[in-house]
Amino acid sequence: MVFLRFSLFLAMIAAAASTLSAPADASSQRCVRMYSQGPSEFVVNSCDVCRRVSVQRRRANNQGAPTMRTYDLLPGSKFSLPFKGPGRSRVTSDIPCRDVQERSRDVKNTAKGDACVSLVGTARGGIALVNECGECRAAAVERFSITGQSMGREFYKLGSKDSIRVNPKGASRVSYLADVACPS
Repeated sequence: MVFLRFSLFLAMIAAAASTLSAPADASSQRCVRMYSQGPSEFVVNSCDVCRRVSVQRRRANNQGAPTMRTYDLLPGSKFSLPFKGPGRSRVTSDIPCRDVQERSRDVKNTAKGDACVSLVGTARGGIALVNECGECRAAAVERFSITGQSMGREFYKLGSKDSIRVNPKGASRVSYLADVACPS
């Protein structure tokens, strides 16, 4: 009886090990990789589609909640993360960006709270505001210093399906706030 139980136990372990070691299919591979170069950290999109990536940063010896940021990375682009100082960063989510049909939203959808403008990483490591709607939009961004102090807000006017590069102006972090229809 003990031998039978032991044999069943070994068979269950072998079955579990075979499912764990099975190779993952290509669709489950991550497109976004993170690496460090000196004090800076970067995320790179190696796929040929836009990817929405979430990054979590936990400070060393910090008992508080980690910092979370989400970025849209264009195909083949590299983005410098704004985190500075000691701590650990990790990619927590790597999913496709909104599809092309969703990018052609109309004014009715934006009234429900959907934003037309998003802050994305560019292929050269910068950031840009992208208007995905078919109407003029005014967008607001806020810059923060390395200590987390606000360095002020700036407003941009983006035409239909337009994009504009955002200059960090010495800020360690630039945050997208909101967008509204352009004033007439």
